Amino acid sequence: MNINQGENKQEAQQEFEQKFGKKIDVDFDSVKKHAKTGLKSIIGLIFFIAVIVVLSGSFYIVREDEVATVRELGEIKRIVVGSNSEFAVEQNALDSRFKDVIIDTNKGLKFKIPFITTVEKDTSKLLTYVSNIAKINTRDKIKYEISMYAQWNITHPGIFRTSLGSVTRANSKIDEITYAVVIDRINRLSSNDFLNNKEALSNILDEAMVELNSNLATQGIRLADIDVYRTIIPPSNIESTYKKMIAEREAIAQQIRSEGLEIYQNTVADTDRNVAEIKASVIEESEQIRGEADATALEIYASGFSKDPEFYEFWRTLKSYEETIGPDSTLYIDKNNDYLNIFSNGMKP
Repeated sequence: MNINQGENKQEAQQEFEQKFGKKIDVDFDSVKKHAKTGLKSIIGLIFFIAVIVVLSGSFYIVREDEVATVRELGEIKRIVVGSNSEFAVEQNALDSRFKDVIIDTNKGLKFKIPFITTVEKDTSKLLTYVSNIAKINTRDKIKYEISMYAQWNITHPGIFRTSLGSVTRANSKIDEITYAVVIDRINRLSSNDFLNNKEALSNILDEAMVELNSNLATQGIRLADIDVYRTIIPPSNIESTYKKMIAEREAIAQQIRSEGLEIYQNTVADTDRNVAEIKASVIEESEQIRGEADATALEIYASGFSKDPEFYEFWRTLKSYEETIGPDSTLYIDKNNDYLNIFSNGMKP
């Protein structure tokens, strides 16, 4: 027991009475008890908030359209790139600094150590680079001005963060190396191929993209597409270019007409051949039917006439008279000739 407790209470009461002129009875033990309870509640609340902060800092989420770089005390330990990791694996092997970096192919909810692990996220979507106007000089010394675009994405976020650090710097890097690679190849084309032969231009750009991706692999990015989207003809070349375009269109039109005529002639020939084959088939079939009918008729005649041969002979003779003797016919035949047997002797009974 505190022997001074009574004195402290009395002094406090006297001081209050002197100031306010009233006498009160204060239970200091109850006040102290409530103070301790309130302090415990505040401490508990602070502890709860601290736990929430720690737990919230222990997890992170990498969405499907994101890639992430995971650092521990500032050193890159892991990258999260999702299922399309083949380019990240290739680029990881190019830089010895990243030989021990883990390539995580699973996105979603991840665990980290608070205050030690930091996560940097970047987009995995295709980004667009648009070039400034560049001048080309084709193989036949025709000058044009072109603008290009390229679509690229971040394939290794760790290398990207270390080498470039931002989309703006990445576009500058692409612009820096694109001119030397692409323009040099386009200059090898003739003006006619550049303007009209899309396959030749596409092959040139595909070759250039392979070389560009080889150069950009050490930057953690990769080109997915590159193309010329705008061509400007200088005034001095407009007339000659138009003439070439007209000639090219006329050549294409002539080729189309020739191909159409060839198709027409082949179609007519095929139709005539089909008609001839159909006619021959029909004639053959009709002759076959006629022959079968004649054979059937002869069989019927033979079957009927075999029952009375004399009548058959008489009928045959009459038929021959119809075919050989006309109204004005004159025959010089011996009267005993078998042909005139019916006229001479009549039909035998």
